Amino acid sequence: MGRHLMSAAYTLVFAYGSNMCTRRMCERVASARVLATGFVIQRRIVFHKRSQDGSAKADAQFTGTANDCVWGVIYRLPTDHKPQLDAYEFLGVGYDEESVEVMLPFGKVQAWMYVARREAIDDELLPYTWYHDLVVHGAQEHHLPDRYVNQLRAFPTCHDSDVDRAARHRLLLDT
Repeated sequence: MGRHLMSAAYTLVFAYGSNMCTRRMCERVASARVLATGFVIQRRIVFHKRSQDGSAKADAQFTGTANDCVWGVIYRLPTDHKPQLDAYEFLGVGYDEESVEVMLPFGKVQAWMYVARREAIDDELLPYTWYHDLVVHGAQEHHLPDRYVNQLRAFPTCHDSDVDRAARHRLLLDT
């Protein structure tokens, strides 16, 4: 097992969905700081977690296949601030959390990762375009491998009929 960089004061969180976008993460937990990028093996990125808004959100689905991986961003945040993020992610309702080994350029670390609860999975749903754009933006912002960014781009999306919600989230893409 790799180094475990969680301490009483700080927690590491592996973000692979819209929280890869630094502005989105810091809007949710202002104290979050980017530590590194890395990947988790035996998982694949899918958009099938049913959201409160009726669309699909990202999930790092376990495959058990060694060649599968999900890339993402590791954030360090004060441990007492993690409940803020848990609330945004509907921990215990939409997502559970797992401690996972994240492969980094300089080794590996343990971090928390949100994974879709079985009862929250709906393979018929699509992500809203604005959500998908946040995921792709975060991957590009953190210079994830081009092949992986292209894989993310290839997912189909759907239009959000709530124009105000879509506009609010798109503001995070303006730099």
